[in-house]
Amino acid sequence: MKLKLSLTFLFFILIFLSTSAFAQNSNVLIVEISDTIDQSTVETVQESIGEAENRNSQAIILLLDTPGGGLQETIEIWELIRSSTKPFIGYVYPQGSASWSAGTFILIGTHIAAMADNTIIGSAQPVEISFEGTRTINDSKTINALVARLQERADIYGRNKTIVGEFITKNLNLNETQALEYGVIEFVSDSIDHLLDNIDGTIISTSAGNITLHTKNAEQILYSPSFKIQVLKLISNPILTSLLLVLGIISLIIGIQSPGFGAEVFGVIAILLSLIGSGFSVSTLGIFFIAIGCLLLIIELFVIPGFGVVGIGGVICLIMGAIFLIPTYSTREWLISMEWTNTALVIVLVIIGLLAVFFVFLLYKILQIRRKKIRVGTFIGEKAKTIDRITPDKPGYVRFKGEYWQAKSDTTIEPNTKVIILDKDESTLIIKPVKPREK
Repeated sequence: MKLKLSLTFLFFILIFLSTSAFAQNSNVLIVEISDTIDQSTVETVQESIGEAENRNSQAIILLLDTPGGGLQETIEIWELIRSSTKPFIGYVYPQGSASWSAGTFILIGTHIAAMADNTIIGSAQPVEISFEGTRTINDSKTINALVARLQERADIYGRNKTIVGEFITKNLNLNETQALEYGVIEFVSDSIDHLLDNIDGTIISTSAGNITLHTKNAEQILYSPSFKIQVLKLISNPILTSLLLVLGIISLIIGIQSPGFGAEVFGVIAILLSLIGSGFSVSTLGIFFIAIGCLLLIIELFVIPGFGVVGIGGVICLIMGAIFLIPTYSTREWLISMEWTNTALVIVLVIIGLLAVFFVFLLYKILQIRRKKIRVGTFIGEKAKTIDRITPDKPGYVRFKGEYWQAKSDTTIEPNTKVIILDKDESTLIIKPVKPREK
């Protein structure tokens, strides 16, 4: 009897030890999704799936704190989550953060949705920028299509379809308590540790079948994007993309105007980086304005002398083009908060304005130097006045158009004598006295 009890006790100890060892060996991959959602975000999610598979992670936790981003990129992320063999947990974190618009779409598209304390989701109605300013889009065809997409995704995970639809139709915002009450999310957790305790034992249906999560005391591995993704993230920022394109075009024009200083090389590189960052999907109206601006600047530089109304018009067109390169739903299918869009517009306007002033000043100086070179470069036949006594054996200085030049002559010339320039030997002028009838 004692032997039977001992074996039973030993059996339970072995089960406990094996369970503890499994818990200690389990891990979750934590991926931060912040800033705007763009192609670099898609690459980040795709790369994290591969890393989670290599590490045999229990799940991938997306820490969401974003103003929103591209609709097409959001749909690509949805499909990556749907086809993944690893469960995705969307978690609006840290406290006080928000996951607006496309960020809300991603949260609804994860296997488990959770929020930290004092966080907000919603405001998923698309916006666009026009001459009248920023406004929400109310086109029924667009709105209905978006509502259907989001409700279909919510239905997959058993979430409240009606409330989810109001994120778009009514620009609804919910805090963590309301989202849990309305059945939009599954958990409210004040920390990642708390979240791991909450989801432990949850059964999730993935593309590989049902998976039971063992996340209690799991190791937390912070995902670090590859260098390629970090570069892509940098140049995919819509503000930087707009600035790079305008800066590249202006640099290219200046490089053509004054070759040899590298401006044309920088211009080409900046334009290429801008196109890569925007995915070759930029506003047609923005490109139209920029093309006209470039044409006007080229006319000003190469056809019309000076820098006047035509050049100023070119700069204005470049500024307008930069404004229209800011992403809008109608041109790039972006779901992003109106506050972020207004901020982006102000930033672009201020920076482009400063760049425009700088390049106008630079072009003005280039034109001044060009005129000066032409003026100074014309010597033969011009008149000057001697400062020193010049003899065949002793050169002296003359004043030519306000500048002092060394000069020599075959004859003796007294100071304050008008002379005519016959030739130029490097930096020395060859002169002769002006005849009375030439004065």
